[in-house]
Order: sequence, then C-alpha cells, then structure tokens
Amino acid sequence: MTSFDSEYAHKLAIQELQVRYSIAIDSGDYNILDDIFTPDAVGIYGRPYIGIEEIKKAMFDGCDYLTSVQHLNGNHWASIHGVNATAGCYLHVIQHLVDTPGGDLHEMGGVYDDQLIFTDNGWRITERKITIKWSKGNTLIRDSKPR
Repeated sequence: MTSFDSEYAHKLAIQELQVRYSIAIDSGDYNILDDIFTPDAVGIYGRPYIGIEEIKKAMFDGCDYLTSVQHLNGNHWASIHGVNATAGCYLHVIQHLVDTPGGDLHEMGGVYDDQLIFTDNGWRITERKITIKWSKGNTLIRDSKPR
C-alpha cells in the first residue's frame, strides 16, 4: 500500500466514523457512541459535555423525545498528522415532533469540527464541536424537549 493509499484509507475510516455517529443518534442506539468517541472525549453542543457518558446523555436528552430525527452529512474533510487528525463535515438535521403547534418540523444546518486520535481500535473522536449556521421551521420543537 502506498502512502497515498494509506492516507486515503485513514480518511475513509474517519468519514465512516462521522456517518456512524449520525446513525447512532438517529436510531436512538446511543451505545454505538462508545465506539466513536474516546472515554474522555469532549462534545461541544452549545456547552461542553465532558466524557462519553455526558455526551450520550446530551444526545438522549436532545433527541430521544422527538418522533424522528435525521442527520445528513456531506463535504467531509480530514487532515492526518501521525496518530492525530483534524476532520469535519457539513450537517443537515431534520427534527420531527408530531402534533407540535405551529408545525411538526425543525431543520438546522452547520458544521461538525472533530479532533481525533488513532487507537488500538482505530480512529476515535476526542472532541466534536457543532456550529449551527442556519435553522428554519418550528423552534417550538426544540423548546418542547423535556427538562
């Protein structure tokens, strides 16, 4: 395998990790996140969530009350630096909550920025930051989440 092939394989593995994150959230199988993040990872979703258990709880609290949620990722990038990498992708999130006054849909678009480390089990995210660039639809869906 050439160094180009090796770099491409690493970038593809990181992209797969980013996609699996979305599948974990959308399916409600938050334990998949154990294979995506390091145990001490930081998720910055408005505020920092420290450690995998806090990240999983944040995802549960932010998504599990919804009728459905769908994360779409695109425009992936990654830069490999030995056992570390910086990566990211664009996101489009569609949130659906049936019978919400004013409409059942809320959408957001933005960017995930990731820091990763290569472990014995492959690439893992050490930090994920979401930056929302736009939103549209019924914000009551976000405001309706149980507190």
